[in-house]
Order: sequence, then C-alpha cells, then structure tokens
Amino acid sequence: MAVGTVWVAFILFAVITISSWGGVGILLPFLMALLVIGSEWLYHRMRKARLLGHAVKVTPDSFPDIHAEIIELQRKLDYHRPVDVYILDEVKGNIKVTSLLGTRVLLIKGEFAAALQEDGPASLRFMLGHFIGWLKARHGQMALYVIVLDYLRWLSFVIVWMLPYWRCSKYTCDQCGYLCAEDLYASLGVIARLVVGRDMGPRASPTGLLEQAHQVSRRPLPRYEELFMTEPHLVKRYANLVAFAGAVMPADQERFLAGLDEKGRRILRDLLIRSPHRQTPGSWPRPAAHPG
Repeated sequence: MAVGTVWVAFILFAVITISSWGGVGILLPFLMALLVIGSEWLYHRMRKARLLGHAVKVTPDSFPDIHAEIIELQRKLDYHRPVDVYILDEVKGNIKVTSLLGTRVLLIKGEFAAALQEDGPASLRFMLGHFIGWLKARHGQMALYVIVLDYLRWLSFVIVWMLPYWRCSKYTCDQCGYLCAEDLYASLGVIARLVVGRDMGPRASPTGLLEQAHQVSRRPLPRYEELFMTEPHLVKRYANLVAFAGAVMPADQERFLAGLDEKGRRILRDLLIRSPHRQTPGSWPRPAAHPG
C-alpha cells in the first residue's frame, strides 16, 4: 500500500511539473519529492520506536479491555489492517491518529481513556469507532500529498479545496462512532467532553449546546471563521449527531427529545429542518410506542 501511494505521488508531481515547466527540470522536483517521502518514512519509523519506549502499547496483556474493544470494532467495521494503539500521559486534543506510508498509529491520552471507561463501554466504543472509521474510510489518504506540497510551497494554492473534505470527514466519523456505540447519550457525552473538558462535560446542558449550534450555523462570522478550519465547530458536530440518530435510530432521538425542555425542542426542530438528515413533518419524533 505504501509503495502504491508513493507511485501515485510521483505521477501527480510528474503531471504538475510537466504542465508547469514544459518538461524541463523534471528531475529536481522528483528528487525533492523522493527526499520528502523518504524523510517522512524514516520519521514515522523513529516515532514508533520512541513510542515503544515512552508510552504503553495497547495489547491483550497491557490493556485487555481496550484491546478487546479495538479487535471487536475492527471486525464490526471490516477493517483488518494492523493499528498500533498507544496510551500516554500527554496527547494534543486527547486523541490523535496518523496513517502514512503503511504506518497506522492511534495515540490516546491516558486520563481521557480512563474517563471514557468510567462512563461505560459505549463512550469508549464511540471514540474508538470514530477513529477506526477514519482509517476504514481512508480519510488520511491525502496526507502524503499535503506534506510534499507544503514542502514545495504549493499547498496554499490547493488547501482551500481540501478543508471542506476534512470538515465533512469529522461528521462521518462521528456517525461511524455512534453506530459502533449504539448509544446516542454516550456519543453526545464524548463530544460534550471535548467541548468543555472531563469534569464539566456531564454538566453541559443539551439545550445550551443546541442553541450554540443554531447560532454558529446562522451567523455569518462563525460560518466564515469555519471556512479556514480543518474541523467543524464541535457544537455543530453535536447537533449533526442528533439529526443523524433520527435517520438511523429514531428511538434514540425520541428519548433525547423527551429529555429536552420546550426551548430545546424548538431549537432542535429548526436544526432538523435544515439538516441533511432532516425528516418529513410526518416523521417528527413522537413519544416512543415501544419498549426502550
């Protein structure tokens, strides 16, 4: 797979170089691309070696519960490539995944993993399912191109076309995590924890988060600011997951709706009308007529 990616990168740069320089000076960009790719390959191998000495790798012996969840989710998502999962004390953003040149590494902050385990297995499944889904959908397939383009100072010309894809990938990965967890409240709880932290996450009011999602989706400045972000606003991810639940597991959305006050229901109704997962008026959630 890594070799195939390298060849695709070389073809891309050959086309760019030939069209830009008329076939002159092809060798230099190829050598530069080869140098960048080789450097990245070496960097990620050295990084794995460093992690092996300064972090704890998730195995059946070190963290049997987390390892079992990963194996089960890989089976459920039909993703069978090896993924090295490490738990360490400090991780920017609590969790980080990379997939480049045949190396797939998932880093999890120890405190974050412990908090999710305390919340129950569904929270952990949502988090792991989100990132295994990211790997399954190959959302990191442009990483090598981005690195080389950045090195050649060409990234600024194409990055604006990549940002919408990266933002959309967050929504789809959240949806994948929810389908793995099969628990809307647990899934939303993880997103709330990402917004306000471990201690305040369980105290965050759903109505308040939905109201903020409504504001950032309507006001021009938050929408403009999001254009330059690699990820969507977290409150929009929260609202998107509620809307998605209505499309795939209506009973979950009904239970969520029952726990909202009148203001929250009104805001959610407006958000659902404009959601890509919107429902017809006749399918608006009603009190559940079946157990659970």
